[in-house]
Amino acid sequence: MEDPVQEGVASPATSGTGKSKLETLPKEDLIKFAKKQMMLIQKAKARCAELEREIEEFKSKPVAGGTDNIIKALTERLDAILLEKAESEQQCLCLKKENLKMKQEIEDSLTKMGDMHREFEQSQRNYVKEIENLKNELMAAHSKHSEDKARLQKELEEATKKQLELSEQLKFQSDCEDNVKKLQEEIQNIRPVFEEQILYLQKQLSTATNEKEQEITHLQEVIEANSQHYQKDVKSLQEELLQLKAAHQEEVKDLMCQIEASAKEREAEKSNLNQLENVVRQCEASENIQEKSECELQNLENAPDADHENRMCPMLLQEEAFVEQVVNEKIKHLENTLKELESQHSILKDEVTYMNNLKLKLELDAQHIKDEFFHEREDLEFKINELLLAKEEQSCVIEKLKSELEDSNKQFCYTVEQHNKEVQSLKEQHQKEISELTETLFSGSEKEKLTLMFEIQGLKEQCENLQQEKQEAILNYESLREIMEILQTELGESAGKISQEFESMKQQQASDVNELQQKLRTAFNEKDALLETVNHLQRENEKLSQQELVPELENTIKSLQEKNEVCLVSLSQRDTMLQELEAKIRSLTEEKNDIISKIKTSSEEMENLHKKCEREERLIIELRGKVEQTSHYNSELEQKVNKLTGELEETLKENDQNNQKVEKLMIQLKAVSEDQEALSSEVKSLYEENNRLSSENSQLNGDLEALLSQKEGDVKLKEHISELEKKLQLTVAERDNLSTLFENEQVQKSFVKTQLYGFLKQMDSKVSEENEEQDIVNILRTVGESLAKINEEKQNLIFQYDERMTELEKKIKCLQKENVVQHEELQSLLRDHEQEKVLLRKELEETLSHKEALQSDLLEMKNANEKTRLENQNLLSQIEEASKNLHSKNETQNEREQSFVRELENLRLSLEQKEAELQDMRAEFLLLKDSLEKSPVENDQPSLVKELEEKIGYLEKESKEKEEKISKIKLVAVKAKKELDSSKKEVQTLREELESVRSEKDQLSTSMRDLIQGAESYKNLLLEYDKQSEQLDVEKERANNFEHHIEELTRHLRNSTFQCEKLNSDNEDLLARIETLQSNAKLLEVQILEVQKAKAVADKELEAEKLQKEQKIKEHANSVNELEELRLQLQKEKKQLQKTMQELELVRKDAQQTTLMNMEIADYERLMKELNQKLANKNIKIEDLEQEIKIQKQKQETLQEEMTSLQSSVQQQEEKNAKIKQLLVKTKKDLADSKQAETDHLILQASLKGELEASQQQIEVYKIQLAEITSEKRKAHEQLKTSADQHQRTLSAYQQKVTALQEECRTAKAEQAAIASEFENYKVRVHNVLKQQKNKSVSQTETEGAKQEREHLEMLIDQLKIKLQDTQNNLQINVSELHTLQSEHDTLLERHNKMLQETVSKEAELREKLCSIQSENMMLKSEHAQTVSQLTSQNEVLRSSFRDQVRHLQEEHRKTMETLQQQLSKVEAQLFQLKSEPTTRSPASSHQPLKNLRERRSTDLPLPDMYTITREEGEGMETTDTESVSSSGTHTQSLEQLLNSPETKLEPPLWHAEFTKEELVQKLSSTTKSADHLNGLLRETEATNAILMEQIKVLKSEIRRLERNQEREKSVANLEYLKNVLLQFIFLKPGSEKERLLPVIDTMLQLSPEEKGKLAAIAQGEEENASRSSGWASYLHSWSGLR
Repeated sequence: MEDPVQEGVASPATSGTGKSKLETLPKEDLIKFAKKQMMLIQKAKARCAELEREIEEFKSKPVAGGTDNIIKALTERLDAILLEKAESEQQCLCLKKENLKMKQEIEDSLTKMGDMHREFEQSQRNYVKEIENLKNELMAAHSKHSEDKARLQKELEEATKKQLELSEQLKFQSDCEDNVKKLQEEIQNIRPVFEEQILYLQKQLSTATNEKEQEITHLQEVIEANSQHYQKDVKSLQEELLQLKAAHQEEVKDLMCQIEASAKEREAEKSNLNQLENVVRQCEASENIQEKSECELQNLENAPDADHENRMCPMLLQEEAFVEQVVNEKIKHLENTLKELESQHSILKDEVTYMNNLKLKLELDAQHIKDEFFHEREDLEFKINELLLAKEEQSCVIEKLKSELEDSNKQFCYTVEQHNKEVQSLKEQHQKEISELTETLFSGSEKEKLTLMFEIQGLKEQCENLQQEKQEAILNYESLREIMEILQTELGESAGKISQEFESMKQQQASDVNELQQKLRTAFNEKDALLETVNHLQRENEKLSQQELVPELENTIKSLQEKNEVCLVSLSQRDTMLQELEAKIRSLTEEKNDIISKIKTSSEEMENLHKKCEREERLIIELRGKVEQTSHYNSELEQKVNKLTGELEETLKENDQNNQKVEKLMIQLKAVSEDQEALSSEVKSLYEENNRLSSENSQLNGDLEALLSQKEGDVKLKEHISELEKKLQLTVAERDNLSTLFENEQVQKSFVKTQLYGFLKQMDSKVSEENEEQDIVNILRTVGESLAKINEEKQNLIFQYDERMTELEKKIKCLQKENVVQHEELQSLLRDHEQEKVLLRKELEETLSHKEALQSDLLEMKNANEKTRLENQNLLSQIEEASKNLHSKNETQNEREQSFVRELENLRLSLEQKEAELQDMRAEFLLLKDSLEKSPVENDQPSLVKELEEKIGYLEKESKEKEEKISKIKLVAVKAKKELDSSKKEVQTLREELESVRSEKDQLSTSMRDLIQGAESYKNLLLEYDKQSEQLDVEKERANNFEHHIEELTRHLRNSTFQCEKLNSDNEDLLARIETLQSNAKLLEVQILEVQKAKAVADKELEAEKLQKEQKIKEHANSVNELEELRLQLQKEKKQLQKTMQELELVRKDAQQTTLMNMEIADYERLMKELNQKLANKNIKIEDLEQEIKIQKQKQETLQEEMTSLQSSVQQQEEKNAKIKQLLVKTKKDLADSKQAETDHLILQASLKGELEASQQQIEVYKIQLAEITSEKRKAHEQLKTSADQHQRTLSAYQQKVTALQEECRTAKAEQAAIASEFENYKVRVHNVLKQQKNKSVSQTETEGAKQEREHLEMLIDQLKIKLQDTQNNLQINVSELHTLQSEHDTLLERHNKMLQETVSKEAELREKLCSIQSENMMLKSEHAQTVSQLTSQNEVLRSSFRDQVRHLQEEHRKTMETLQQQLSKVEAQLFQLKSEPTTRSPASSHQPLKNLRERRSTDLPLPDMYTITREEGEGMETTDTESVSSSGTHTQSLEQLLNSPETKLEPPLWHAEFTKEELVQKLSSTTKSADHLNGLLRETEATNAILMEQIKVLKSEIRRLERNQEREKSVANLEYLKNVLLQFIFLKPGSEKERLLPVIDTMLQLSPEEKGKLAAIAQGEEENASRSSGWASYLHSWSGLR
């Protein structure tokens, strides 16, 4: 009995369910009820006292033997009854105590429930507020969306306008193309004139080449004659050279051996500085020896014998071969440079591909990490769910609830911390792995380089991501430029044919020139050799002064020198020509390679960028979808929470109503049970009642458990709410992750943001970058305004551009007309000056020869200069390496010294400490010795002395060891100082060497300055080149402006595409909303079905109640019939009584007459007594029947009240049904409206899609048109540029020609004037000569000779003039080519500078972005920390509030217990008073009515068991119809029964003389009745307790089942996964694999612990037979129909 009661105490019932009638009564009624109870108890006590008195009287009176046996039996019975009474009183006291405890606990639970309800209401209000805020935000978002839509439409209209303007521009460009065609036709007309000029030039060239060939043949004959003389000399010189080389090599080998030996000695003996100095001296000596040997070799080469002059022919041939080798080497060098450039290009490509691969790998790693994180998070969620289930199973008792709540909070915090730690550890591990990989791959200095490289790569990747838009625009521009270039090539092909023909002529000339150059080079080499031989001969001239060949040799040498000088001049000219041509070829090849590489890279980058753009767009769309899904999910969760709260409130209200109904029914049942208990009096029914009461006790326990589970259900609801909050937090965390991803993408597009802010600043908009997140809407508005302003500005610029284009076209037309006029004039001038060109060419050739000689000298000087520079660099590099090594050595030695010094200091300090300790110890030792001497010797002191001596010895050992260490360190320090001194000496020697090298460098720099002065003339030419490059820059700026314009157009296009994407996302949002509406409709349908099910259940219950009602009516009718029969019997007996009375009177009359009749009278008197007794019994029966009639009437009234209540409940349910039907109709209407809206929306969507597709097609068409326009525009621009460049070149050429011709005219005029003056002089002389001829006829022969000489001289002058003209023409051509080359050089330099500037600016921007990203990251971290702190504070607040609530409940429970105890004490006091007041009542009742009553009671008892039967439900059912019947099983509460039962039946009749057996039996029956009442009370209380406990258990199981259903609905969303898991579980063999699937099935199906145990047994293979029989019914909850 105690265990269920304790359980009931541990879990008090809620307010709605286990309340009895007493608890619902007010205080005044309770007091009245208690008083009545006290009166009844006093009466019972009085009866007991009377019975005891009677028994004592019976004992005192001596009665017959039969009576003695009866008295003994009665006394035995009385003793047993008294014992039972004492036991029952003890049980009553225990029950009272338990009742008080229960009441206190109930009051505590009520207070707790009240607090819980308040908290729930507060949370509900908060949720309502949050929902309102969300609605407001939704409204704001809708308004923003509509505004954005309007803006987009406006921008679309503006785009259409722009497209119309672009179509007009297309027409304009088509007109430009017509003009270009006209120009081409004019070029074709000019071509034949140029061809005629070229033919004339070719003829002139052929004549010139013939003349040159004749001169060359003559020179070759002379050279061959000379070469034969010099061959012999060369051979002898070669032999001597070989000997000298052999000797030199031997010397070099010896020197190398010495150097190696010295190097080994230097490595072996680093500390000895003297040996190093010796080695340095030896090195210097070896270098001097080498220089001497080189000088000797040069002298030997420059000193050939003069005797063998005729042996020089093979030497010349070798020199010719050498010249060819030089040319081949140059070509090879050029090819090598080309290959190197190509290899560099390929390396750069490989690097780019490597970088891309790296980026992809990193992205894949990041995705992999995200997936792993997601899986881990799911696993953690599963674990958390399992823990929560375990907690729910364990949380049965209220005392454990507090600790479990705290543990769960701690575990939650711990899991969050663990999760964060795991995430951090994963991040750290990932970073460590990356760092370890990088460390293993690279070591030392390569690590630093690689770290820098990775940083650069990261920055590059960011740069690439940020500049994708820019690159796309650039790529579009490049594609358009390529189209323009193709058109230009097509135009250039027509002009290129002319240039090709001209170039073919040039090539022929160049080939001739090359041949001449080669010959001249050979001659030049011969000249060098001859000069060397001449020097040698001059030295030997002094020895061979006696010989006769000296004057002849001198003459030949002079002639050869003159010829050599002429050849050198021509060779130098040809060299310059060659170099220029080579430079041109290089530049052209480099440009070609650059263009090809750019095209390839651009195409590849285009493809990569397109792919990246598509990926990013997909990612953005996916992220938006996820964000929308999360928002929808949040809104749905909030709606569900609101619905759940509403349903909870409704269920609570229904519970209250049901409780009220139950209480009414209970009142009725109590009335019926009171009637029945009044009739029951047999002893046999005690056993039955015992059994019934034990069952009721178990039911009460169940009810108690149900009440506890209800309480726990409320707690679990709170836990469920907290779980929802946790899930919300998780969704918030997911949203944060998404926001971080979104921010990363925003960081990638921060370049666009910076541009936006720049625009906004230009537009004077007050937007700060700091309040970026707060004022996004304002920023968007300002951006929109700025965009509108920019569009207006763009339109103005377009109009200005159109106006400029028209002006330029007009100017071009004017220029074309001017060009035509100029062309005609120049053609006439060309015809006049062609004759003069022939004369100038001859002069040019002479000047070129001089120029070539000068250039050859310059080249020689440059080569020498380069050699000296290289030597200087080598020396400097060696010196720097030596200085670095010394520095490193010095630094290492310094570090060592510092470390040694630190160690010395540390050791000194430790020594000092130890010495101080030693001194202290010695002082202590001395003190101890003194104390020992003074004090008497004890046993402990020698041990102390020994310990101190040991310590002193140990300290002395330590000091000795440390002194040894210090001595070692000092030795090391001395060695280090010696090494430092030696290194310092080395440094001084090296510094001296450096100073000597610097002095040499200064000398070389002075020689270089002289060369630089010669190069200043070249700089002057470069200045002119710079001026022309500036003009080119101006034109390039124009081109850049056009490019910017195109970029703006592309941006517009992108904006339009972005707007289209926005519209698509809006459509997706609307579709999602429609889906949510459909899901809501489905939920409503499900709710309707649930309501219908509830209605069916209610109907069934109504039918059951009607059946009960009919049974009760039948019973009432039977009881009425019995009453009528009893009345008839009464009437009959009354008649008999009257007859007997009459007979008695007659008998009395006869008795008076006769005495014999006295005996008979006595007999009659006895009969009369008996009859009186019968009458009294019948009267009692009549009274009982009247009471029964009253009870039946009361029953009838209660049944009528029940009928009315049932009718009202039926009406209420009908009203509810009507409301539900109305709701159904409304929902159907809403569904229809939503479907109509959906269809309208779909139609709108289709139309919008059609419009979108049309607009996209239009955009694509416009894009194509734009591309065509831009290509045509660029073509036109490039044609304009080329034509302008050509015009400028022709103008400059013509201006140069004009100036040259003007100068020629002036010179011609001056010559003409001089000739005229000479002619006049000549006339005078002729007159004089004629006069003299008359006198002298002998001088005729002399005049003829003079004429011939004059004619010869004139011819020479003409030839020289022609050469001069040629040379001048060549000079002009060379100058023009120089200008072009310089312009190209300048353009390349500018490009290089621009690229450098752009890279620098990009780096700066990227750094700024990095800083901003880091700051944002810090902000996010701080926000995260704040949120964590807020959550912890909230958790603590909730804990404190819950504890306060528990305390309040406990206090209220205590108060209620105190009040109940006071009332009990009052009742007990009243009981004692009643016992003290004795009352005399004679019990007179027979066994038959008692038996009848007991039989009736036994028959009527099983009726209320209908209410105790709990209907089982399947887990799949949505509604819970379990009603908490706290006291339905209890038929009567004894106090109420005693109140309602009439007092007459317990009172004895008024007339009695003596105590008969019957009277004693009646007294016994009354005492047994009172004992029965007490036992009944006990059993009823036990039964109520059992029922309550059973109800609690049922409620707990129901709540858990509902929670599992809710969780199962969430987890069963993925049915395919569940199917696969179940199939695996079925088909797998029992073992570890099946056991692994158990947690998955548990989390998905939310199984109960029993089901879990069964599944575990099946998985282990224990219950195979059971599983065969049961199947899946063991896993799934049984439906109501199955059992």
